[in-house]
Amino acid sequence: MNRYLEFARIGLREGVVYRANALASVATTVIYLVLMYSVWSAIAAAGTLEGSFSQVISYVALGQVVQNATSVDMENTVGEKVRKGTVVNELKRPVSFQLQMLSYQLGGSLFDTVARGVPAMAIAVVFLGVGSPGVLGGLAFLVSVVLSFALVSLMSYSLAMLTFWTKVGWSLNMMRSTLTGLFSGALFPLYLLPDGVRGLFYLTPFPSLVDAPIRIYQGGLSGSVWGVYGVQVFWILFFAVASRLMWGKARTKLTVQGG
Repeated sequence: MNRYLEFARIGLREGVVYRANALASVATTVIYLVLMYSVWSAIAAAGTLEGSFSQVISYVALGQVVQNATSVDMENTVGEKVRKGTVVNELKRPVSFQLQMLSYQLGGSLFDTVARGVPAMAIAVVFLGVGSPGVLGGLAFLVSVVLSFALVSLMSYSLAMLTFWTKVGWSLNMMRSTLTGLFSGALFPLYLLPDGVRGLFYLTPFPSLVDAPIRIYQGGLSGSVWGVYGVQVFWILFFAVASRLMWGKARTKLTVQGG
């Protein structure tokens, strides 16, 4: 366990070292929230917005909080190691490669939560009128965010295994980010969609990444919070199995390009 904690510490320290990157991320979050506020304000002023403006902007702001707290990029991390051939050194270590990568990402995400998620939450509460869910609601929200992190990590790791064939990870990361933004509720509230379309969205794992924690925070659940947890855990187990199977295949395809 101490070995994996050390990997998490490395991921955390890398975030601390690159302070300029963290400041740029905070600025990006602020600009994004300002733009979204302007866009949804215009839609509300045109009278074409279903539901209250405050509920929509709260949803969008919470989406940024959840995204920043669950930021993961294993595709590029693993892809870079595969392309340079340094993944061979990782495989020589007496630790699980998957747990090593997950621990490293955990450290980086802890830094992102403090450097990006907390400022986004402060902006949402102070300037955008996002209310408090209460103690129990807040705890339920945090549990769902932790499950979201586990899910997005395993999803990213599963895709990262494809880099053993493609040798690059940026395209895989871009594909996942695009699908996540579209289907998870990160770009717009999913409850604004027609029932049939929304039902199709919920057949995918993406709403469990962002929409699920937001619905818990806003108290917009039609059923028990345990049902939301159950769906998240189902997808976590699905990608846990998928990642193990893909890792078994990827190891047999390992080639080193040199450099």
